[in-house]
Amino acid sequence: MDAVTTKTIPSLWEAAKQEMEGYGFLGNYEQPKWDVPEKIGIAVAVSDRFGDDADHGANQSSVEKYVDEASAVIEEGAFSIHIDFTWVTDEKGRRLDQIPPTEAYSMVLEPLRKRYGYSFMADLNVLNGKTFEECMSPITAGLAESAPCAPGHPESFVGPAVQTLMDHNVLAVPAIHNSGEIELAKRRLIDTGIIKNKVLWGILYGLPFDVGRTLISGNSVMDCDDMIRQLMLMVHQIRKIDPDPQFLVCAAGRATMYMTTLATMMGFHIRVGTEDTAFKYPNSNEKFKSNVEMVRAAKQIAELHGRTPATANEMRALFGIAPR
Repeated sequence: MDAVTTKTIPSLWEAAKQEMEGYGFLGNYEQPKWDVPEKIGIAVAVSDRFGDDADHGANQSSVEKYVDEASAVIEEGAFSIHIDFTWVTDEKGRRLDQIPPTEAYSMVLEPLRKRYGYSFMADLNVLNGKTFEECMSPITAGLAESAPCAPGHPESFVGPAVQTLMDHNVLAVPAIHNSGEIELAKRRLIDTGIIKNKVLWGILYGLPFDVGRTLISGNSVMDCDDMIRQLMLMVHQIRKIDPDPQFLVCAAGRATMYMTTLATMMGFHIRVGTEDTAFKYPNSNEKFKSNVEMVRAAKQIAELHGRTPATANEMRALFGIAPR
């Protein structure tokens, strides 16, 4: 630095004095916007596994109630309906998870498609059936647009199941119940080349299992600290194996809408519904009366965080699926 230019440079104490005299909170600096998407996908799992109808007896949830609950949340703006028939019966008293899946799913999907067309995505389980082909029949019959499958399911099943989803252009939703399943997803589905298309990482934690989907079972979420640390860990680990992931965080167990709020803040998509929780708050026993009540709460949380519900076609576009 030459002698001419140094004359314009103040001493340390003069520079400090000038800075304090011209002090402003931000000055001309404008904080950049956070990378939080405006659109948020709100999916709903409408099975009533923990509510008043979940006594596995005379008050089992019926097909009619199932259709009514699904209709209400579609009208409220849910982009996806997750259909799981555990403990649901038809008018003949048959357990729907014990009859052929395509027949069972059609009982719900046909009236919903007549009413709402493809304004919602059908997210169907592929776990029920006497044979592998029967388990996959909702996929091969073209009933499903997305389907969850836990990497912790038996290896001889999960690989072929996810391969079937890929082969039929169905959005795969790896269901992650704990951080151990992320390593299983990498080893069983990514390193093997089975996962080729973009997937939606479904994170379902905080719901204790008597018998785990994997040997390490589910994560324990006893308070807000557990809830935050474990979600952050799983998100961090998934980003190591998927450079551009999309997340669907499911309200589950006691964490309930606290979990939904955290996921909304982090820019993720969410799944609510009475399939995995009935609680309104983790610090009380007050319960939601319906799925639509939970969806309305989720929409309010989204609005408070500057986010608006995505349509089914907006979510399809996110994953390269043709609009319907």
